[in-house]
Amino acid sequence: MSVTAPDNDALIAVYDRDARRLRTEWSAGADSATHSDKFIDFHTPYLPTNGGHALDIGAGYGAHVNGLEERGLTVVAVEPAAGMRAEARTLYPGSKATWLDDRLPDLAKVHALGRQFDFMLMNSVWMHLPPDLRDQGMTSLSALLAPGGRFSVLLRHGPAPADRPMHESDTEPFLALAEARGLTPLYRKENRDELERDRVSFTRLILTKSG
Repeated sequence: MSVTAPDNDALIAVYDRDARRLRTEWSAGADSATHSDKFIDFHTPYLPTNGGHALDIGAGYGAHVNGLEERGLTVVAVEPAAGMRAEARTLYPGSKATWLDDRLPDLAKVHALGRQFDFMLMNSVWMHLPPDLRDQGMTSLSALLAPGGRFSVLLRHGPAPADRPMHESDTEPFLALAEARGLTPLYRKENRDELERDRVSFTRLILTKSG
């Protein structure tokens, strides 16, 4: 197993230190519960209908974890920033999700559970993974998705905040890595940033793994 690039520790420290501010920023412009409900409603056609296992990679303050739990899924939430995990505990004290301090490319603690997932979510995480670790990261992600499962990804494009360095996460290279590991795209849509940050855009992808 390789080690994540050293600058990721400094990056995680920023998310840890600024967890409360970032949570407020990310939920700006809409009630966070309502926003999460709409997000989960959008994903309903891609969720298992009779429970199942879900994995949220980069779960932040837990809004989508909570939404998935409300749909009857058993959720594992990956979040390396302790401050973000603390926000989740405060906001959702009744959550039964398993929270792990883990990270790409290996997601070693998730793999140690010996489980595959019916639904996986990864919002605005890929840009933090250095390009030389992305091949390994995609191998890890593909192995965690159950045959027939669905994987929803949000790729962020554009300049990075000064305190959070990011790598470009172009859509076509991501899809090339995914398709080489048996992941097929079902949905693709490009969107401007809802918060209207300059020159930032996003691509939503939903992938599946053949049985």
